Amino acid sequence: MSAFQHLDGLVALLSEIYEINERILTLDICSAKTAIASTRMKKLLNHYHEALHEDGAVKVSLQAYVAAGGWVGITYSYELDGFEVAGSQVPRRV
Repeated sequence: MSAFQHLDGLVALLSEIYEINERILTLDICSAKTAIASTRMKKLLNHYHEALHEDGAVKVSLQAYVAAGGWVGITYSYELDGFEVAGSQVPRRV
């Protein structure tokens, strides 16, 4: 039995969200609410939505939210080969 690994598109999206949270930490971005409302976030979610489809996923859903502590979180779900993957993460430095 092998270990589960997310699709490359989702791993890349989580890295992008981590970088946004780093910018919130260093006050380059004033708040998670501002980051989520930005055009860049909309483009990011659209880009990775398409990337997940290219990786073979169907029923893709990506949504950014303001997580506890003022961070950007991401809720995701997709189906790959009949297996549904869903979750929520807040990639940030602890």
